[in-house]
Parts: sequence; structure tokens; C-alpha cells
Amino acid sequence: MKYTFLCAVFLTSCGFSDPRNPFLSEDSKVQILLKAQQTANWSTWCGDFPSNQECADGDSMAGSLGFLCAVGFEPSCKGVALSVKEDGQLMRSPYRQDTEDTASRDQLLGFLAAQLSGETRWLDVKRFIKRHGKICLDATDTRCDLTPNVWALLGGVHSFLGYQRDASMLVNGLFWDRLLLAQASTVPEGYQLNLMAESAWIAYRLGIETERTYVSALMAYNRQPFNPRFCIVVLGPDETCAKLALEQWPDEPESKADWAINRAYGDKSMMVS
Repeated sequence: MKYTFLCAVFLTSCGFSDPRNPFLSEDSKVQILLKAQQTANWSTWCGDFPSNQECADGDSMAGSLGFLCAVGFEPSCKGVALSVKEDGQLMRSPYRQDTEDTASRDQLLGFLAAQLSGETRWLDVKRFIKRHGKICLDATDTRCDLTPNVWALLGGVHSFLGYQRDASMLVNGLFWDRLLLAQASTVPEGYQLNLMAESAWIAYRLGIETERTYVSALMAYNRQPFNPRFCIVVLGPDETCAKLALEQWPDEPESKADWAINRAYGDKSMMVS
């Protein structure tokens, strides 16, 4: 009975009416496809998946692997699968197998996003997290600890892929959207604000978006109104977001060793990817 009640509480937090009404012109679509093709011509690869030059793939699970896989880019999905150890522990990338800080919550968000295009080592990673109560076992700080946000998105992905959420996913994910909303105006700009917006986007794509998660993303967008990633979370694939992206789309850089896109917006190297 108590689990039935918890399920009811969880479900009543959903049902948010999507306010997005995106419009994207054919001209913008063509310009975006052209830019994407130009970028593909100079982007570096490591074997069969995108990487930094000289295979320095760094934290690519949090960006080029996870979120490109989320939109169905198959080479990145292969990289996601190769970024999971045999025992199910998540790594930062296929070649990043450090002896400490192997993963973190931002890497997990990339992995969760990747599951939007189909199950990719999902059960292996989920079982590892459930078995150990952490994302990784070699963290030097709290980066691999489970938070309400992580629990809610784990449960959302589990359900999205056709599995039944267990009690821990339901209980720990009950009030996550309130916490996300509280963080929206307080977390520093840079990767922390970016992760908050990414959480809201993943929730939207999973069908567990609430009014609070949407408002959280809206607050992030208001803090960085020229950030095309935040724009897409709030408006969807809209003409406004396309204009922002096209204005900031990087030309081929001299060095292709930096894939970081989670910096504070004032850092002009943020878009180098």
C-alpha cells in the first residue's frame, strides 16, 4: 500500500503541459546542416568515435559521446558502450581509465542522455550503481555520490527503456524537482549551471518533466540568454535558438585538443568542440 501511495505522489508531480511551440525555417535547417557538415570535415576522431586530437578523449562522456548519442549519432553510441568497464562501472571515455575519479555525476548525465536513442550498456551501469550505492568507487570527493536528481533521472531512464522503477528510485526521486528549482538561481555559472539545464532537458525527453524542472531551465536561460543550449531546453528547436547557435558556431580551431563546452559563458573557448 505504501508503495502505491508513493507512486501516486510521484505521478501527480508530472503531467506538465509543454509550453514549447518551436518553429524552425527551412533556411535555418539548411544553414545548420551546412555548418554541421563543415565541422564534421575538420573534427578529429579516435578510431570509430569522435575525440580530441591524439585520442585525448578526456571527459567526452559528458559531451561529445553522451549527447551526440542522445540524438542518434551511432559512432558516439559505440563510444558510450566502450566507456563502461566489464563490472558496469562508468568511465569518462573509452581511453580514460584513471586510477581515481573514474567518473562523476556529469559523466553519468551524458550516459543517461545516451539512453534516449536506445539501451547502451544501461543495465550494467544501473546494476553497478544499485550494488555499490555510488557511480564510481574511486572518487576522491563526493562527485560519485547519488543525489535526488540522479535518482530521479535513473528512474526515468529505467522506465523509458521499459523497466519498472523500484522503491529506491521512487522514494529518492520524489522531490528532486524542488531541489533543482532551488539550485537554478544559486549554482555558479559553468558546468554546474550547465548540468542543471541538462537535467531539465533529459527529464523533458524522458517524459518526466514538471513545471519546476521547466522553470529551472528557464531561470538558467534567463541567466545566460545567449546560450543556445539553454535556449533549446526552454524553447525547443526554435528559430531563436538556431540564430544563437549559428552566430556562435566555431570555425576550425588551430588546436583540436579542447572539447569542453560546460564553462561559464564568458569564456569564449566554451564553444570549441
